[in-house]
Amino acid sequence: MLNTHQSVGAVLLMISTVSLAQDNAALHRLAPVAKPLSQTVAFNLDPKKDVFSGSTVITLEVLNETSFIEVNGLDYNIETAKLNGKQFCNLESQMLKTGKVKLSCEHSFPKGRYTLTMDYTAPYNRKSVGLYKTIDNGVPYLFSQFQMSDARRAFPVFDEPEYKIPFKITITAPEDQKVFTNTPLLKTTKSKGLVTHYFDKTLPLPSYSLAIAVGPFEVLKVPGMSVPGNLITPQNKSSLAAYSIENTPKILTALEKYFDIPYVYKKLDQVAVPEFPFGAMENAGLVTYREDILLIDPARSTQRARIDHLNIITHELAHQWYGNLVTMKWWNDLWLNEAFATWIASKITHQLHPELESNLALLQHYAMDFDAQATTSPIQKPINTEADIMDGLWLAYSKGSAILYMVEQWLGEDVFKQGMRNYVRQYAHKNAEAKDLWSALSKVSNKEVAAVLNSFVSQASFPLLTVEQNGATLTISQQRFAIHGQTVPSQTWHIPIILRYGKGEQSATTSLLLDAQSKQVTLAFEPEWILPNANVTGYYRWQLSSENLIGLTQHATSKLNTREKLDVLDNVEALLDAGKIDTATLMTTLGHYTNDDHPEVAKTALTSLLSQYHLYKENIDQKRWAAFFATYIEPAFKHYGLTATKEEQPASSEIRAQLIEILAFETKHSEIITHAKKQALLYLSDADKVDPYLVESFLKIAAYYGSAELLKAYQQQFESTNNPSKRTHLLSAMGYFGEPALQQEMLKYALTKQVTASDLGYILAGNKQGKARKARYQKWFYNNFTSLKTKLPPFAVPRLPFYLFSRCDTSHLNQAKQFFEPMRSDIDGLEKSLQQLELATKTCVNKKQRELSSITAFLNQLS
Repeated sequence: MLNTHQSVGAVLLMISTVSLAQDNAALHRLAPVAKPLSQTVAFNLDPKKDVFSGSTVITLEVLNETSFIEVNGLDYNIETAKLNGKQFCNLESQMLKTGKVKLSCEHSFPKGRYTLTMDYTAPYNRKSVGLYKTIDNGVPYLFSQFQMSDARRAFPVFDEPEYKIPFKITITAPEDQKVFTNTPLLKTTKSKGLVTHYFDKTLPLPSYSLAIAVGPFEVLKVPGMSVPGNLITPQNKSSLAAYSIENTPKILTALEKYFDIPYVYKKLDQVAVPEFPFGAMENAGLVTYREDILLIDPARSTQRARIDHLNIITHELAHQWYGNLVTMKWWNDLWLNEAFATWIASKITHQLHPELESNLALLQHYAMDFDAQATTSPIQKPINTEADIMDGLWLAYSKGSAILYMVEQWLGEDVFKQGMRNYVRQYAHKNAEAKDLWSALSKVSNKEVAAVLNSFVSQASFPLLTVEQNGATLTISQQRFAIHGQTVPSQTWHIPIILRYGKGEQSATTSLLLDAQSKQVTLAFEPEWILPNANVTGYYRWQLSSENLIGLTQHATSKLNTREKLDVLDNVEALLDAGKIDTATLMTTLGHYTNDDHPEVAKTALTSLLSQYHLYKENIDQKRWAAFFATYIEPAFKHYGLTATKEEQPASSEIRAQLIEILAFETKHSEIITHAKKQALLYLSDADKVDPYLVESFLKIAAYYGSAELLKAYQQQFESTNNPSKRTHLLSAMGYFGEPALQQEMLKYALTKQVTASDLGYILAGNKQGKARKARYQKWFYNNFTSLKTKLPPFAVPRLPFYLFSRCDTSHLNQAKQFFEPMRSDIDGLEKSLQQLELATKTCVNKKQRELSSITAFLNQLS
């Protein structure tokens, strides 16, 4: 029975919490006194300058009598603001700290249609957001990145996704510049060395999907599409565009076929951007990509690079339907935009290129590692600020994609596809919410889709299924997966499950919807082995009895497909995190798979074994680790060697790279180090002669044991190369220089203008290698924090605690908490990052204490 005082207190707390959330939303969202109907923007842009000017006319409807209007704005300076309509007013402007501009009139004006005219000036952003300037090989360019909320840095605008309106853009630029935006060029006029470009009006778009590119570009036509299109690159880089030009028409055609709706925009241009904070951006008709993703030479690229290239192009083009044509009402549904694009990108990439085996990249595994943490938020959650959006954003891609795949397999591919088609047709050129998609899928399938999807997207984490066998009867129960030592609430889900089981030559599957705490299912026969997640369709972990796990492992080689073997390995490692098994059991299980016929499975097993080494290497004596290396690492290196064999599978090449790095860094393997130094120098002189799978490994090893002359050579080629992949390889390798003086020189270089805001993380990441190097880096981090904070894109600042690269050391945690304490309330999102860092550190420390005796016993057996 609930105590009366408790009841009243709970109600008051609920009212207070709701009120606070509403106040916070009102603080950051535009006052609902007016809505835009259309907007024109005229820009005066010159990449050689540091500032620009613009003017805009917004046709809007005032909804109720008011004396003010709000638009979004950051960084720009308003020169004039006028309202024309039923009444005229010269507006006074006040730029607020919440990314809004309040435009006030001395008198009130009635509801009705008005035009808001504004003139303004602004600096080009230099942190890869808004309308920003970058220098590539000495040449200035202008690009834009408006998602999530940075269109407001470039011009006054209703910068919220529900304000989906047509825009018309005009750009005046020097005559030696090429200019692009979302729509085709209608005409140009010239005057005094300047060209004014008049572009067609857009279809209704959210402001975040607008885009601008200005510079002396190279432009190549992309034939074979349903609309005209170009591949646009900075100078001297178009020679790497062929792979994109070959694949884009095939991808677009596949998407048009899936949606059964033609691509609706009048053109499809794709731009290679030398400085870009994300992988790509789906701007309608003008898609932008980080250049090392869009411009690759397939003959000199790894299979992973080719898959990423295809996946990301497909992801961005899918957004032309799901994101641009149909747009979320608010950012709380951004997860669904990204989840759908990620899911269909995997589907189309595998459909067009099955030889790449992209279906073996199981994103749910990466998602679950993060989703299991007690501090993780649901992927559908209240959003007020950019920090709210960025909190767990990557999880929206991976977890969301896995959930959609699970539902597709549950409903059937054709049923799911028809539901998607109906949804896109119904909401074309409009805004929609997740519940609208749930409704469309429910109507076409006659299933309770909302119950399943809401249980996964509105709750954090995922279920752990426990499967108990009694003859041919299985009892399946669910609970929230919890990492050992973390306190989490009790939860249940509606879980579509596909089981596979077998005996002898028999094999069968059975499906069920687990919508209760537990259910029983009777199989067609009593099995010798059970796989609770057939073909890895479900977003859940699973636990078998020790006897059933042994039975599954014994039959894995002949009965499980490659995806399923990968799931077994990842699942067993997760059970260790949950405290359901010990490290010795994990490592014994992994050992069964290190020589699997498919090198992807062998690589995964070996990677997991090495992760245990990295975790415990300082807690166990080297004699025991020598036995570990003699059992697993040295035989593998002997098998794979230093050079690739003919017709070798890509995963074998990836194993080789992993082996040479661990042996070079951890055992100072002289043969590997000598070879790596020679190969690094060869790469600098003739990159085509070095194995693309080993390039980064060789460059990193050579840097770690390298000289000042080598650092200078890396820097010179990094600054001068026109090959984006080579630039990224060198950027990553520069973070590995080992000598203290060279490490400091490299870190100093990272803060110069030669390294852009979006590139900084590549160099910093290399400082994780080596205990002494990491300690020096952390000291540098604290001493140079202000410069780091100033250089990074604003959305990255709340994540700065994770740039310390230390998640298993209590003393490092305490130092970080003390350092960041004064900033907790000043940096939006920092508090959540510190909570996550603290939980991750304590969990790791507890795991090491809990499992040290188990792994020591396992290593003793190897000696």
